Amino acid sequence: MKKVSSRSGVVKERGTSTAAAQPAKAGGGAAKPAADGGNAEKAQSRWFEKGAGLFQARDFRAAMEHFEKAAAGPLLEMAHAARSYIRMCERRLKAAAPVLVSAEDHYNYAIALMNRRAFADADKHLQTALGMSPQGDHLYYALALCRGVQGKLQEAHDNLKRAIEIDPRNRAQARVDPDFAELIRQPLMEELLFPAKGR
Repeated sequence: MKKVSSRSGVVKERGTSTAAAQPAKAGGGAAKPAADGGNAEKAQSRWFEKGAGLFQARDFRAAMEHFEKAAAGPLLEMAHAARSYIRMCERRLKAAAPVLVSAEDHYNYAIALMNRRAFADADKHLQTALGMSPQGDHLYYALALCRGVQGKLQEAHDNLKRAIEIDPRNRAQARVDPDFAELIRQPLMEELLFPAKGR
């Protein structure tokens, strides 16, 4: 890519719950044990363990989804612990959310997401950036790569073509950019980047 992007390290974290278990309220709280209570308890344990693993891996959004299912299980102490983890996940997600104000903020964050192969999320931020800066050739360039690695070759072509129209130097840049190495082999992209070959 044209700009240096930041990569964040992964820090392992241990989450603990110190809150005491509370009795379930009638009509709310933890779900009532099913007829096959043993199976329901096993399922609840699996959801909780999976959530704990995701929490340790700092995938707080996915962990929260598992803890929400565990919180609806029949084991009251585990349900209460799951709710405590849900609150911790919410706090960490809120703290981790970047403050993105400008088109460059969205662009830089999109590049970081692409480095983590979170292309769908990166795509959204690049579109937001383009809405704020519709003549940003580097935004079209990045979006071309983002769409290309998702297998959307026509969209990758169209965005790279627009980047070249705004600044012709993007054609030479893409030719030597290792991120575009695989895409260049596609006939559609090759025709755009090496027009002389078609003559």
